[in-house]
Amino acid sequence: MDQRISKCLITAVGLFVGVALAASANAGTVKGASSATVTGARPGEVLWADYHLFAGGDIDDIRDSIIRLINPNGSANAGITGESGQTVCAMTYVFDSVQEMEECCGCPISSAGLLSYSVDWNLTNNGVFSAPVDEAGNGVVAVVAAAPNPNITTASSPSNGHDCTVGQSGACNSGCDPTNNPGYGVTTSNNLLGSRIDNYPPGNFFGPPGLTEVALYDDGAGDPANLTYLQNECGQLVGNGSGAGICSCPVPGEAEPHDH
Repeated sequence: MDQRISKCLITAVGLFVGVALAASANAGTVKGASSATVTGARPGEVLWADYHLFAGGDIDDIRDSIIRLINPNGSANAGITGESGQTVCAMTYVFDSVQEMEECCGCPISSAGLLSYSVDWNLTNNGVFSAPVDEAGNGVVAVVAAAPNPNITTASSPSNGHDCTVGQSGACNSGCDPTNNPGYGVTTSNNLLGSRIDNYPPGNFFGPPGLTEVALYDDGAGDPANLTYLQNECGQLVGNGSGAGICSCPVPGEAEPHDH
């Protein structure tokens, strides 16, 4: 074989292997696998999802999306293993299609627990700006994993009605408050896993018709400036006391893909 051809083949193979390895590393980062590009943090502390609600001929005919979150931390059977359980808060922020935060809430998830948000029922049903269906029907959800705050957790009376002390807003559930009152930090000690399930109608632009499931977008430790913004903006939304702007935590078995 001509030496020039041989060198070209070796160079091409080397380039192909290099590109393949680089693609593999990037894919691992996108999927949330541990890598140097996540600056040492465990994946899943901040998750993002886009959502698309499709209205049929009737405004009440909605093709729902489901956002499912799993808590992989701690032990679900502490009495058997001797290890302790670890509740993680899903601090949840809902944006419409024009990047306005519409709702927020904090929901606890126990070890090995599953939380299934109905985008229609739980996340877009109480928007503070009352966005029209074409705006509220498409948007983005940010979910931040954090530890519950024991100082605002209570199961006694008086309370805010959701096992938080009486001074907390209705967005706080079992010590999971997504606002800047009292605020929270994000560490590598808490993370969540998640996916989005869609019921796409025929002829849409976002995916094949029928049920599809995709992983949530993962940005590792997140942007500190954005984390501060999320808490402050949520505090402004729910601070007027009107009750608007507060999303709801799912009841087990409540959120399932459906048409209604």
